[in-house]
Amino acid sequence: MRKANIVVLLLATLAAASGCASGAKSGSADVVSSPSASGKEMPAITDSLKPVGDGTRTLVVYFSQGAATRRVAEDFGILFGADMEPIVEKKTRSTGLFNFMRSGYQATFKIASPIVSPLRDPSAYDRVIVLTPVWSWNLCPPVRSWLRLGKLPAAAFVTVSGDTEPDKIVAAMAKESGTEPSAVAGFRDKDFLPENRAVYVGKIAELCLAGFGIAALR
Repeated sequence: MRKANIVVLLLATLAAASGCASGAKSGSADVVSSPSASGKEMPAITDSLKPVGDGTRTLVVYFSQGAATRRVAEDFGILFGADMEPIVEKKTRSTGLFNFMRSGYQATFKIASPIVSPLRDPSAYDRVIVLTPVWSWNLCPPVRSWLRLGKLPAAAFVTVSGDTEPDKIVAAMAKESGTEPSAVAGFRDKDFLPENRAVYVGKIAELCLAGFGIAALR
């Protein structure tokens, strides 16, 4: 049995490594080779959109090892004046080949990693926005863990990835949480580039409108 598990792990790792190799050429593979640096240097979201002041309570939940998912989460947090709930794993996940293999294995086989108990109860909010990076073309383990804690109020699901379409990841998020999202957004690495700023801002504005009926003014 142990040998079988090792073989499965190796196969999953080879698949992820293959994606990493192709991503090295395209710059867009959804594998856990290193945290994404996208989003580090970007204008303030309030330069493009006005904050939403509708008097409702919003919670933004996210996991991010790099800058990309955290940046999108922070932009939503600023626009909604939201409380922020970063998901924290009980054991710090470091980089390196072994941890890359372990992370890819967990994501591929839908393993939920242990997380620190959240500080905030999502049922106390009018809306919740949940953001996840994509690992090995799957929902990342710590977000899977958080979603299993219970059903959510009106929620929007956001994916941040290299090249994976959000549909597959969002379906997993809905299954784990028992909640169908009111809106979905998928951000790719190229959306963080200065020349694609309008695309980035447009996705945020569209989620506000489609998910919560709020026209984010430019």
